[in-house]
Amino acid sequence: MYQIKLDEVLAGYSMSTSQGNEIVSIQYRGYVLQSEGREFIRKVDGVVNKILNKLPVTISPTDVKTLVAIIKPNLETEVYVNECEVLAQAVVSKSINKGDPVTKQDLYHIHSVQLSEISFPNDCSYIVLLTNGWDRVFFYDFGPTLGGKEQRPIDYDVDRLLGLGLSASIFFEMFDLSLKEWGKIINTGWFPFSYLSYEQQDKLINHIKYDWDKTPIIEDINKSFIADKDQWLNTLQSNEVLNKHFQLISKALNYHVNGDYDVSIHMLYPRLEALLREDFISKNPGKQGRRQEVLASHISTNVTGYSHQLSRFFPENFSEYVLKYYFRDFDPEVESDFVSRNSLSHGSVGESALTLSSSIIGFLILDQIHRYTSFSKNIVLERG
Repeated sequence: MYQIKLDEVLAGYSMSTSQGNEIVSIQYRGYVLQSEGREFIRKVDGVVNKILNKLPVTISPTDVKTLVAIIKPNLETEVYVNECEVLAQAVVSKSINKGDPVTKQDLYHIHSVQLSEISFPNDCSYIVLLTNGWDRVFFYDFGPTLGGKEQRPIDYDVDRLLGLGLSASIFFEMFDLSLKEWGKIINTGWFPFSYLSYEQQDKLINHIKYDWDKTPIIEDINKSFIADKDQWLNTLQSNEVLNKHFQLISKALNYHVNGDYDVSIHMLYPRLEALLREDFISKNPGKQGRRQEVLASHISTNVTGYSHQLSRFFPENFSEYVLKYYFRDFDPEVESDFVSRNSLSHGSVGESALTLSSSIIGFLILDQIHRYTSFSKNIVLERG
C-alpha cells in the first residue's frame, strides 16, 4: 500500500461543456465499463494517471489489474495497486458443489465484491479499477470529500455497487439494451425469463432485436420445458406460496403437453393474478391488492433486497412486462390477437391467439413468480 497526498479535491466529471463562468452539472458517483469506449477513457485517464504519477515507483497503466484509492478528507490517499484479492458473492442458477467449475451460464448476477480487507469509510472518497477478462470496470465516488453543503457521504453498500458493475461487465450482451430495445422485447409478448438458460436468453433477445423468426427458439424453449416438467413440478411443490394452486397448475400443464393450448391458457392465466395478489397481501396485511399496476410493481420488490437491477432475474423489467403485457388492456370492439389477463377474462381473445407460444409464456411467467417468491425467502450468502 502506498500513501500519497493529492494536490486538489476531485469533484467528479462534467456532464456538459462550458466556455467559463457557466454552471455545469457534475457526476460525482458512478461506474463505467471499458467496453463503453471513449467514455471509459475520458473518466479513467486523468484520475488514474494523476494517482499513478504520485507513486514512488513507476507503474504503467497497462500493468494495472486492480487499483483502489481511498481519499481522506485531508486528501491523504491510500493506494493499492495489484494488491487486492477479489472475492465475489454470486447468486447461482443451479446447485454447485465446492470445486465445481463455474461459468456465467451458472450465475444470475454478482451480489457483491469484497477487496481483501479494504473498507470504505463513509467520509472518504474512492476510486476502484477492476479487470474482468478483456474488460475493465472503473468505479468512483468523490462525494464524501466535496466541500461544505455539497458533501455527500457514502450512504450505500460499496461492495454491492462493485457487484453491480461486475455484473454489467460479465453479462454485457443482456444489460446493454436501450429503453427502446426493451420496449420492443416486451411488445412481442416475450421476455428473457429466468427459467431460460443463458444461451436461450441471449438467443431470444437477439431474435427480437434483429426481427428474426422466433419460431425455432420458441419451439426449443417449449421442448426443453416439457422434458424438464417433472422436475419443475417438484420444485414448485417446495414453494409454499404455490401450494393451494398446485393441482390446477399440474392439470394445466397436462393440457399444454397434449397441445390443448386454449384450455391450458384459460386455466393458468387467471391463476397468475391470484398468485401476484396473494403475495402482495402477505407483504402488505390489510390491503386487498386490487390494482393491477400495484401487483406488477410489487413482485420485483420481493427480490430487490438481494438482487440487482442488472441480474438475469430482470426484476424491474419484469414488473414492466407484467403491467404492459400480462395486464395488457384491450379494445372491446375488436377481437384481440394477443392473450392477456384482461383480454382473456373479458372473452376478447381470438382463437388464433390461443397458441403454443401464449401457453408456454403463461408457465414461464408462473416460473418467474415462483423464483422471485422462493428466492427472497431462501437466499443464502456464502463467501467464496
